[in-house]
Amino acid sequence: MKAKQLLAIVTLVLLAFLTACANIPTSGSLGVSTTAPTQGTDGSLSFSAAGPRDGMSPEEVIEGFYKAGVDTNDDYKTAREYLTTEFAGIWNPSSKATVYDADPAVVENVQEGSYGVSVEVSSTVDDKGIRTTLPEHSSQLLTLQLAQVNGQWRISQAPDGLLIEAGNFESLFSPHTLYFYDSTFAYAVPDVRWFANKQGLAATVVSALLNGAAPYLNNAVFSAFPPGTKLAQPSVPIESGEARVDFASSVFAEASDLRRKQMRQQLSLTLTSLGNVSSVTMTVEQRPVDLGPTDPEFKAAQVNASVPNTQIAIADKKLVYFQGNGHTPIGNIPDISAYNPVDPAMSPVGSRYAFLSGDRKKLITVDDAGRVRVAGTGVRLKQPSVDYLGWTWTASHTGGAHVQAVPPNPAVDGEMRDIAAEWLQNAEVTSLRVSRDGARLLVAATIDGVSGIYVAGLIRDSEGVPRGVQNPVKIEIPQHVTRAVWEHDDSIIAWNPATEAPVAPVRVTLASVAEEFSPLLGLTNLSAGAGDRRNIYAENPEGIYVRSGNSWRKLEGKATGLSYPG
Repeated sequence: MKAKQLLAIVTLVLLAFLTACANIPTSGSLGVSTTAPTQGTDGSLSFSAAGPRDGMSPEEVIEGFYKAGVDTNDDYKTAREYLTTEFAGIWNPSSKATVYDADPAVVENVQEGSYGVSVEVSSTVDDKGIRTTLPEHSSQLLTLQLAQVNGQWRISQAPDGLLIEAGNFESLFSPHTLYFYDSTFAYAVPDVRWFANKQGLAATVVSALLNGAAPYLNNAVFSAFPPGTKLAQPSVPIESGEARVDFASSVFAEASDLRRKQMRQQLSLTLTSLGNVSSVTMTVEQRPVDLGPTDPEFKAAQVNASVPNTQIAIADKKLVYFQGNGHTPIGNIPDISAYNPVDPAMSPVGSRYAFLSGDRKKLITVDDAGRVRVAGTGVRLKQPSVDYLGWTWTASHTGGAHVQAVPPNPAVDGEMRDIAAEWLQNAEVTSLRVSRDGARLLVAATIDGVSGIYVAGLIRDSEGVPRGVQNPVKIEIPQHVTRAVWEHDDSIIAWNPATEAPVAPVRVTLASVAEEFSPLLGLTNLSAGAGDRRNIYAENPEGIYVRSGNSWRKLEGKATGLSYPG
């Protein structure tokens, strides 16, 4: 049997659906077909696939089984028809999705009834919706056992999960954002997951939320729900836009009114992103949970919090504010020209500033009173970034890469310190930015000779003091980039500076959706920030540009190192 005869689990009819075709059979000799999808009341899409027919060979049964993974109706009832009765009751299709590029190949093993399916895997999605991208040309061999049942071949053993062709993955799965809190519960931090487009999606999303944050955010974000919280029923009914989430009474036994309000807010932020939910009610035995009276301590968590519209920059060896098409000096700051200042930063709250010396060996900070001090030294320091709690962040390369942070009040909290980030020990960091919520670092680094963009959770104690940097998740970007800045809480802009070549920045979401900008000749720096009418600025040796549509418009203002607060 040729490898190309093995059709994708998700049949080519998905492509037909995208072009509004109604009903197209699959190719090959299998005689199976799928129909155009129908839409459920919860917004999910369902597809139909043909079950087994008499006289199918073992290879055809395997192919039909994996192709039937497109049909989620009745908990993958059609796919289970290819299994023995005993195995059909224990096979778990939701445990994992394996996304492949090249056509799988079915091979018969030496042992009778044993077959292997060889696949080139591009990514996987686990039962919590966490998607992991694998290196190019990664391969897996899946082993299946078949047995004859009433004269027909059926699968008696196979790995849990589904195989999905990469080109059709996003027709069967969609990204959904779970929300957790930063250490102060002031900000909502997004955690993007991938779930199958099938009935019961709301319950799947809530269950994933209750199970906790993705590993790269572990101990960096917090949930209002106590560990071990489960749904009382494996469903979340939605009626007229209202989602009713039922819990056991023990979930609320020790929860204050404030914590209950935070629970509902976390559910609302997560579920309203589904599109068919406008409100959320928490219940116990179907009765609404009492949230108590209005609590002045409860503050709506900020989602995609805006940064101030004024940027910081350097002009004539001074710190300046840049806004619109010009700049103004920052008052109450003594002469800093001796440092030959570069790479400025400013806090999103208050009037704190930071910059590097021209040789990038000194990190200099300016406090709210205008006092200038050398906060730390290092080698090849990176442009600082200041979080809303007042900590100033950078990276140094003394005996390997080190993440370093300066407390908001060194006289009380001590001097610049290393923050544990073992995964960066042998890396070359090219940029580092803290998120507006203060719970994540965006790091551009070369590790083992490969450049990449990473997001890692910032582990802080109850006082907001940073204690470590979690192992990261790598953002997949379809081009070589070595710098990155936050644009929104769930998107970044990355680029590779060059003084003489065209540079095309790329916007990438945490769901790895990429949009390439028009190139700018000699682009060296880019500044972006969340909020209404927050323009994107770029610099090259000729001056400053602002993004207009998908082109760049040159400004008259003269400054360098433009950076939004944060």
